[in-house]
Amino acid sequence: MRVVHYYARFLAHPSGVTESIENWVRQAHRAGREAVVLCASVPDPRELPTDLRGCVRTVSHVGRGRTSWVPTGLAGEVGEGDVLYLHEGWVLSNVAAARSARARGAVVVLMPHGVYEPGVTTRLRDLAGARRAAEASVVRRADWLHVFYASEGPLADGVAGGRSGDTLVLPNGAPSPAEVPRWVGGGDYFFWMGRYDPDHKGIDNLLRRWAELPAPRPRLVLAGPDFRGGRERTARLVRDLGLGDCVELRGNARGEEKWLLVTGCRAYLHPSRWESCSITVLEMLAAGVPVVVSSTIHAAEPLRAAGVAVVAHVDRPGGLLGPLQEVDENRDLGRRAREWTERAATWDRVGARYGDWLSRVEEGAVR
Repeated sequence: MRVVHYYARFLAHPSGVTESIENWVRQAHRAGREAVVLCASVPDPRELPTDLRGCVRTVSHVGRGRTSWVPTGLAGEVGEGDVLYLHEGWVLSNVAAARSARARGAVVVLMPHGVYEPGVTTRLRDLAGARRAAEASVVRRADWLHVFYASEGPLADGVAGGRSGDTLVLPNGAPSPAEVPRWVGGGDYFFWMGRYDPDHKGIDNLLRRWAELPAPRPRLVLAGPDFRGGRERTARLVRDLGLGDCVELRGNARGEEKWLLVTGCRAYLHPSRWESCSITVLEMLAAGVPVVVSSTIHAAEPLRAAGVAVVAHVDRPGGLLGPLQEVDENRDLGRRAREWTERAATWDRVGARYGDWLSRVEEGAVR
C-alpha cells in the first residue's frame, strides 16, 4: 500500500499546507510505507527539503493554474489499495483526482486544511451552485475525512449534506521541545507572527483590543510576510487607532531573528478568526512560550482543557485584557505547554498513531 498525496500547486510556493503535507509524508515513511507527492509542474518551482526531493513527482495537467488545473496523468500513479490524499478543496483538480482514484480502487482521504470554514465558504465565487455541488460530491464519496480537530467534522458534513465515510481526527505534530530554543522571556513586548491577512488572522481584532488597554499600553510586535496588501492595511489600522507608539510591524522573521523574538517575548498571541491547525502555535508550545489563542479556532478548547494555553474572546470588546494579564510572563503555563508537547503532541507521538491507522486502513483497503 502506497500513500499518495495529491496537491496540484505543491511546487508553487511554501505554505502551511505544503509543510503539513511534507510532515505527513515523513510519518508514512517512519511507518515503513512508500509515500509520494503528486503535483503539477510550475515554471519556477520552490526548493524542496533535501529528504523529500525523491518523493515529489509532477504529473500532466491541462488548464492554466489553480482554479482550472485538471490532472490527466494520475492513472499510472495510483492503484488498487493505495491511499490517495486530497488536500484543501473547491478546485477541479480534486474533483478529477477523486474520480480517477476511486475508479482504480484507491482509498480516498480528504484533508481539508480549513477550507470548509464559514470565513471561506461564504466568500466563494460559485455560479449557479456548480462549485458547491462538485465539492459536495468529493466530500460525500471520500472514504475517509482526516481532520485535525473533531469540531472540523461537522463543517465537512455541512458541505456534503451528509456522508458515509469514516473520520480520522489527528492533528499536525509539534517539533520536539529539544529541537527548538527554549523560551526565557524578559522582553518588553507581546508577539504575533504570521502572514499579514488582517481578516483571516484576526489582526484587526487584536489591534482593536490593544486600543482598549489602559495606558501605558505594552509593546506589541507583529512579524510576517505581506499578503495581498495586508501589511499596509494593518499599518493603516495602527495609525487610525493611535497605536503607533506601541505597535511595531516587522517583515518575515526567520532563523535567528525569529527565535530571538520568540524566546524573548512576554507571550505569544494568536487571534485568528479561524484556523485549521496552526504550525506556529505548536512551535510556541514546544518552546514553552505562554500562549493566548482566540476562542474561535478549533484548537482553543483542546488546548484549554489540557491547561497549556489561555483562551481569549479576541472578537469581543474587552475580551483580551483578562487573558493578557493571565498569560503575561506566565512561566508555569510555559512549563506545562512544553511538558504536554513532549508527552502528547510531537510528530513522534502523532506519527505512531498515524502508523497504526495506516495499518488498519490496509487491512480493509482492497475492495
